[in-house]
Amino acid sequence: MSAERATNHLSEPNPPAQLAGFPTHTYPAGTAFVRSHSSGRGPWYFTNNGAGRFDLAGTHGTCYVAEDEVITLLEKFGGMKAVPDYSIEGVSISSVSLAGDLVVADLTSNKGVAYGVTGEIFDTSNYPLTQRWAASLHAAGFAGVRYWARHELEHDHRAVAIFDSAGARADSATHGVNSTDALVDRTDLLERWQKETGVTILVVPPL
Repeated sequence: MSAERATNHLSEPNPPAQLAGFPTHTYPAGTAFVRSHSSGRGPWYFTNNGAGRFDLAGTHGTCYVAEDEVITLLEKFGGMKAVPDYSIEGVSISSVSLAGDLVVADLTSNKGVAYGVTGEIFDTSNYPLTQRWAASLHAAGFAGVRYWARHELEHDHRAVAIFDSAGARADSATHGVNSTDALVDRTDLLERWQKETGVTILVVPPL
């Protein structure tokens, strides 16, 4: 018997001991990820405030990165079709990398269906449920999750939520910062963002 169509099919996560065989993806050491962030903070920050889809709690946190620059902008300004130019001020975009291999649970694999994963894990507003998935996968030993970003539609590149102890990390041998640019200086990226998505950056005249 098929499930009711007009209901949420994303189940509760299995206990960590039952997730050992969950599909994985390995990013080799040195893989470059992209992160957009406040210019007042470094790119490596692992949040645990519960505002993010895959936030961990307590002493653990989550850092959200992506395989592509446009994804980070779509997520940061999610849902905005017109972006005032002043809102991109104070935003930086960084290329970061880790010294070791990163083995993550791959939520984009169809093999996750056997564990109760559906596409709703990428866009449901039930963050307590997706955070329970993050907690179980973290407890099962995964260093993060690979997923489709909510506001990105083409699915050519993924987003990644990396797990670690909560708080900031400075540029170091383990948590590298390859480059950081003010978003306002990345005219190439701003043009690409608008061209590929139809988002408009509105020039707001000063008062």
